[in-house]
Amino acid sequence: MRIVCLALALAGLAQAGDFHTGQAARAVIGQSSFSAREAGISANALSLARGRLYAAERDRILAFDVSNPCALCGLAPISIINQSVMSGVSAVAVLGKVVVMADAASHRVLIWRSTTPNAGVIGPIQPDVVLGDSTVEPVSVAYDGHRLFVGDASQHRVLIWNALPNTDNRPADVVLGQSDSAPGAASVGMPAALVSDGTNLFVADTENRRILVFSAGDIDLSENDIVNSATLLPAPLAPGTLVTIRAVGAANDSEAADPVSSGPLPTQLAGVEVYLNGEPLPLLSVSPGEIQAQLPYDLGSGNSGSLYLRSFRDGGSVLVSSAAAVRFVPASPGIFAVGQMEPRNGLLLHTSEEQDEDGSPAKGAPITSDNPAAPGERVTVWANGLGFIGDDTDLPVSAIINGEPAEVISARLPRGAVGVYEVVIALPAHFWARREARLQLVQNSVPSNTVIFPVQVSQ
Repeated sequence: MRIVCLALALAGLAQAGDFHTGQAARAVIGQSSFSAREAGISANALSLARGRLYAAERDRILAFDVSNPCALCGLAPISIINQSVMSGVSAVAVLGKVVVMADAASHRVLIWRSTTPNAGVIGPIQPDVVLGDSTVEPVSVAYDGHRLFVGDASQHRVLIWNALPNTDNRPADVVLGQSDSAPGAASVGMPAALVSDGTNLFVADTENRRILVFSAGDIDLSENDIVNSATLLPAPLAPGTLVTIRAVGAANDSEAADPVSSGPLPTQLAGVEVYLNGEPLPLLSVSPGEIQAQLPYDLGSGNSGSLYLRSFRDGGSVLVSSAAAVRFVPASPGIFAVGQMEPRNGLLLHTSEEQDEDGSPAKGAPITSDNPAAPGERVTVWANGLGFIGDDTDLPVSAIINGEPAEVISARLPRGAVGVYEVVIALPAHFWARREARLQLVQNSVPSNTVIFPVQVSQ
């Protein structure tokens, strides 16, 4: 795996993609998860050399091997050098004859485009370009020969210009980070130091004592593109949830997992792989428009993750998406349904009090307008995102029909099922003057989508 990952990293350096506004970090260094805020690393300067990332703290320098793009949370340093580092390292980036300087006190960034980098002559010479904004507090800068990066402390973000600006006060092309105070894969606390290798941007987030790794992507992927396959709504998502990833252009062909195989689901279909926190996800299907995958049941202790795609193309090229943030919760119930308009038609089955071979209630024909549900009968609902493992729920599930509570007989994940739960509900004894009922599940105080199903009117 290390050889493959290193090859992909080198391929990415040869032809980098783009950064996209709002994208998440692909990796985090110094914390066990994207939402953790532990001892960590409080770097005030970063540097890259030969696949090593060097992070300078007040009294030491830590070196990390970042040549392997699969490494993610809690990456351990390969060496630590105790050294006195001057506090308040200047925010200056120098490359060739380009000098970029952050002037936080005056809320501006100064750019010299053709100045020999000599500290003795930079001061008297007027800058070629001045980027100024009274709301911006530039505390860090980086320049990779192509893009300009500026860390904005006041707005908890990183501003990116895809080319070195040649006019004053030109707005940024891309914005990373958000004002959310909680640490996550898409948030930036204090961007105290920046460094870029042309593909990856390393951000020293001293507020959250970590280093974030943002990677340029060929495919734009956002949090809203990752939805619960039942509700069709984005995060937050629960352990084990089946997700639909809307990623146009990620695949040229369609491929589905073998429906009769008893083995684990594949992690690559139609040349596409999906990674969550650096680990490949099992895939159900891939098409040119979307990907069906399953989240793991063990999501660790964090409540935020990072998801991205890899697409292997003919000729050996590899496309990589930008990373998207995924928020985790214990339960995110959803009812599978069909149709375009909400509320959609729920996928419900008639159910008897007899039992199947595995001990579950015996299921019959689908509930349709020609074969509606009867008052008082038991029905089986196919659900997603209930977040428990085993034959019964860890978090109780309740049901609401036409605004009134309904009895839940059982809620379970059948053995061998891939993320599809069976919830058996006892229908009310009467449905007055209605031929259509509305159903909603609730778990851990989180409501599901509302679905409709046909019923017989009570006599």
